[in-house]
Amino acid sequence: MEIAEAGAILTRFNRPKKQSTLSIDRGRIDRHIKPLIGTMAVTDIDGRAVKRLIEDITVGKTKARIKTKARGRANVTGGAATAARVADLLSGIMTWAVDEGFIDRNPVHKVRRFRSEAKQRFLDPTEIGRLGTVLTRGCDAQDKEIHPYALSVIKLLCLTGCRIGEITGLRWTELDISLSCLRLADTKTGKSLRPIGGAALAVFKGERRVAGKSFVFPGSKGNVAYQGIGKEARRIFEAAQVENATPHTLRHTFASFASALGYSDGTIAGLLGHKGRGITSRYVHLPDKALASAAEAVSADIAAALSGVRTLEVDTAPPAGVAPVT
Repeated sequence: MEIAEAGAILTRFNRPKKQSTLSIDRGRIDRHIKPLIGTMAVTDIDGRAVKRLIEDITVGKTKARIKTKARGRANVTGGAATAARVADLLSGIMTWAVDEGFIDRNPVHKVRRFRSEAKQRFLDPTEIGRLGTVLTRGCDAQDKEIHPYALSVIKLLCLTGCRIGEITGLRWTELDISLSCLRLADTKTGKSLRPIGGAALAVFKGERRVAGKSFVFPGSKGNVAYQGIGKEARRIFEAAQVENATPHTLRHTFASFASALGYSDGTIAGLLGHKGRGITSRYVHLPDKALASAAEAVSADIAAALSGVRTLEVDTAPPAGVAPVT
């Protein structure tokens, strides 16, 4: 972990792992890898040992409830999906060991493990309309008020197609109102320039800058970002009677609306900020006019759906040739 925390182990985008990812990795190492193969020398780990590790995690041998803080507990789960993620992490560790000359080959390679299908959950116009009603009312199913930041964040996720962390962690310095774009300094794929439509811009203009806070949606203590979106999003989706949805579902939905409007795979990828797939990758200072026009159209269409007036049907299949939305 010391090597990874120093930034020497890169992701598939050739970037150092973020602290949030390192925290997850540390948990998987401490709660799965160490208990099962922690006493083995790296040179002794072979395909059979990896296979046993995957099987043990799958059947729940490392499943536990662990105390983390004074009042916190971690629910360590088993299952095939967890086993696959741990095996992927172990594969990355072993690749580093190969590069450093400790072993000749990665023992995790060619060991079969569970692969789930990419989630392709979208909201249709009816669901978006119900979601818009809740966002306007600002109350959950029990008529209790929802945090105003959560209402704005969910609306912006609908209108921009951004990843949740790109909105909750957005700083005022990354918002360019004059050119209607976001200049994201650190995303999953690096720096990213994203044009946004007028409907999204209006939401940002309605936010008040808090003195001493650099984030558009600041936390209550210190100069940190708002942390309550997970809990509040569940209340919002429940009130809107939208099942099996997460904030990331809204990113899929944005892509689906863009597809229904007839935009090409490359344009949709550019709107979503996919590395190497969008026109924005060639521009550093100014948003591309074609993408800006597309962002305006898609944002306006989703805004209409949130208001319950949109009639164009959304294709619930992913656009042909477009990679899963990440």
